[in-house]
Amino acid sequence: MFRQSIFKIIYIVFFLGVLGITSYYLYNNVAKADPITGTNGDTKLLDFGDDIGIKQIFVRINDKEGEIIIKRSFVSYCSQELSGFENSVKIDSLVNFGGNEKLIEISGPVGVHAENRQYFFLDSNHCPKPLSFAKNNRKVYNIYSDQPSFKLIDYDSDHYLDIGAEYRNYDKNPLVDGIRDIYLFKVDKGGFVYSRSESFTWEDECRDCSGTIE
Repeated sequence: MFRQSIFKIIYIVFFLGVLGITSYYLYNNVAKADPITGTNGDTKLLDFGDDIGIKQIFVRINDKEGEIIIKRSFVSYCSQELSGFENSVKIDSLVNFGGNEKLIEISGPVGVHAENRQYFFLDSNHCPKPLSFAKNNRKVYNIYSDQPSFKLIDYDSDHYLDIGAEYRNYDKNPLVDGIRDIYLFKVDKGGFVYSRSESFTWEDECRDCSGTIE
């Protein structure tokens, strides 16, 4: 009798231990990971095709601390910090930059007029990794425009879309004149590399000239 009671106690303790560990795992990977979407968050189902398929994407932010979360399976999530956002963030879409490069575009307002953007790809574990923007030996993981206006165009004719971030030219008339910083998409560099800046006037701009691969 005494031995049976000991075994029962051990069994109960073991069962409670497994239940506790499972509950903790589910809380951290499921309940805790699911954000409350609203003015400061967003969620979308995006189809990456091929071997990745459809994935549920979350973004959320609180006190300028944000993250993007990928639901890999029913109980498996992985996340990555966001950079440069303030009070709200949203998932725009998947953007095909050329070849098999489908990137998640994340955006949100910053300041009075400006918009911040980040681009993410999924690694071999289907976890989000940010693409970098390199300029003058400095690397960051977000880009912004105070117009706001971004052009996605193949500027160097390599069959990959590049990014032109446009800004108001306060040395001239900011309502008329602008400056465009062009970043070329370099797969081997893991992101975008600054190429050049060019001046333009807003009235001469083609508003629909974006998202094309020549």
